[in-house]
Amino acid sequence: MKLLVLPALVAAVLLGLACSVTDPITLLGCEFRIENTEEFVVAGIYLDSLESLTPLQIAEVVAAWSQGNCPVDFTLNVGIFNPNDGSGSSVIIPVSLTSFIWDLYLDGDSGVPFDTAWVASGALNEPFEVPASGETVILPLELSFDAFVLLEELGPLEFIDLALAIGGLDSGLRDPGHLGRILVIAEPTLSTPFGPYTYPGSLNINLDWVN
Repeated sequence: MKLLVLPALVAAVLLGLACSVTDPITLLGCEFRIENTEEFVVAGIYLDSLESLTPLQIAEVVAAWSQGNCPVDFTLNVGIFNPNDGSGSSVIIPVSLTSFIWDLYLDGDSGVPFDTAWVASGALNEPFEVPASGETVILPLELSFDAFVLLEELGPLEFIDLALAIGGLDSGLRDPGHLGRILVIAEPTLSTPFGPYTYPGSLNINLDWVN
């Protein structure tokens, strides 16, 4: 009978440790936010370093609109932070993002609190490692879509204002007039040393960290 006590005690201790390690608050508290945009192109016009468009460039956008299309291409960088770097406990836990199904919405009116319009959807093509390094890692979303419907809804000048507001943004412009006009609604799934974890609901990813 005594021989059975020690294994049972060891199992209980290990179970207790496993429960503390797999606490979803410490293990699965990865945070997400929009960092910046890069290579922003509207109807062939690069907006990364432009504060305004020339009359000729505006005419090019209007010409694309009149032909029934308005191609937009850019990279949207999503920052991911894994807090399990050992600073809050003795355990350093890297994770991997195995699924990231997302929808992109743009705020069409800078004067109205997030008057959103859906523009694109996508999903992660391959696992993305999120080390517990104490640093933010960048998940680039490569976007390519036809903004014709959005342009029709806003009109050329409001659409150009939106494109200039979010085109080529750096992470320092964290205000509603810039990064605040982009919203990603995503469903992340993480792979951990203790099994997969899917967030219980969709995350609204924009200016501030969300988990």
